[in-house]
Amino acid sequence: MHPILFRIGSFKVYSYGFMLAIAFACCTLGFIREGKRAGLPEEKLTGLVLWIMVAAMVGSRLLYVLLELPVYISDPVSIFNIRSGGLSFHGGLVFGIAIGLWYTKKHKLPQGQVADLVAPYLALGYALVRIGCLFNGCCYGQPSNVFWALPAAYADDTLRHPTQLYAFLAALLIFLLLHVRKKKIRFAGQLFWEFILLYCIYRFLVEFFREVSTHTGIFTLGQIASLLGAVLAFAVIRLWPLGRKNVG
Repeated sequence: MHPILFRIGSFKVYSYGFMLAIAFACCTLGFIREGKRAGLPEEKLTGLVLWIMVAAMVGSRLLYVLLELPVYISDPVSIFNIRSGGLSFHGGLVFGIAIGLWYTKKHKLPQGQVADLVAPYLALGYALVRIGCLFNGCCYGQPSNVFWALPAAYADDTLRHPTQLYAFLAALLIFLLLHVRKKKIRFAGQLFWEFILLYCIYRFLVEFFREVSTHTGIFTLGQIASLLGAVLAFAVIRLWPLGRKNVG
């Protein structure tokens, strides 16, 4: 693992933080380009991205800290150290959606259309960040003897399921599927709900191979959240707006 990607003098560039920055930059550029093509104002889209970026960082860190609370109670200062990882995608997604709904309503942007533009780049960003997880040695899998197993945990040579790569490949596939699907939706916002559905299916499955400490019964907390999200997304896609064509 390479948690420190490179150094500039005494300054350390962390793999996770670097890939997070790359993900934000690439996805912001792609989203704003698609928004301009759709005739949406660039300055409002830029503002939206900035608000969502801050909200996602706060939400993802907050949920991660809550899930690992005993660790952070013993070292409260480390709560603010995110350069080497420690973010929960579920938390970032919830906070990002909430701020996105507030911002688009305030600036009178078409919420469903904006959500559909965001969806593929959420998947792409997730894929890029998981490469950071691989270098950082976090979000690793359970010990395994499969021939593609890797020493995927920080400071641990145990061969494991490289769940970071599973996540990267799944998110990349979701990104490509959403691009194929974007001209086949029935209503504005459907592509975003398809992202939620596909992400939740992937996350539920990959949790069986991850080294996870937070279980509730036979499932992990991530699996329970994914089941709820998948059911909600499927219900929205199937039941609303009941086949009515409305993608404007």
